[in-house]
Amino acid sequence: MGGPANIIITAGGTSEPIDNVRVITNLGTGRLGSLIADRFAEEENVGKIFYVCSANSRKPDSDRVSVISIGSTHDLKKKLEELFRDNTIDAVIHSMAVSDYTVSSVTTAGELVGYLEKNSGRDLSEALVIRGISSTDVRGEAGKISSKLKSPIILLSPTPKIIGMLRGLAPEAVIVGFKLLDHVTSEELVETARGLMEKNDCDMVLANDSAKIRGDKHTGYLIDRGGSITTFDTKQKIAEGITKAVMRKVEKKWEKTS
Repeated sequence: MGGPANIIITAGGTSEPIDNVRVITNLGTGRLGSLIADRFAEEENVGKIFYVCSANSRKPDSDRVSVISIGSTHDLKKKLEELFRDNTIDAVIHSMAVSDYTVSSVTTAGELVGYLEKNSGRDLSEALVIRGISSTDVRGEAGKISSKLKSPIILLSPTPKIIGMLRGLAPEAVIVGFKLLDHVTSEELVETARGLMEKNDCDMVLANDSAKIRGDKHTGYLIDRGGSITTFDTKQKIAEGITKAVMRKVEKKWEKTS
């Protein structure tokens, strides 16, 4: 039997900077992640617990948990790479609401019109998206957008898919992904979560629908690679169920290698 198990839990939501005083973020609170971290802290066979979260995320109560605050998706990626490099990680519970997009540049309608007038012979899509936006970025060296600007335009670009990099960083770890949809059938939710699990080589996925989350009342389906589905109706029960399921899988891996 191995142990103790080292755990990473991500929680809250990332914040993508527009300039040096403004961000684009989401509604991830970290409430469920904090409960999961506290529940793992009750396990005797758990060692280090790293709670990687946004600055405004709910924090665990247990002093056994190491809280690490991050900002953007880039910050999250860098911190996870450091944690995997410096520690043997046995399980990752990736509950953070990671932004799908980050800000590439900010311009205005007037700046774009001027650029396009000077480059009218070029392909419109190339001039506008590839060259026009970046070359007319109005943030400048000051880093802050003036409040006097009229009709600012923000160009977004995709962020790295954090869940897709976890298996490569921790080939032997138990990985739990999360999938949130809105107002869908339970069948569609489960099928989408299974797709996420297969694509990213997760061991389990917690599937939930935002329409069925009200405070600590929270319907969630924990889907296992083996095909089982366990349903929970509160955040506390989800935290309990994920902790037990993860520890069972971690201990089975230890038995195989002992």
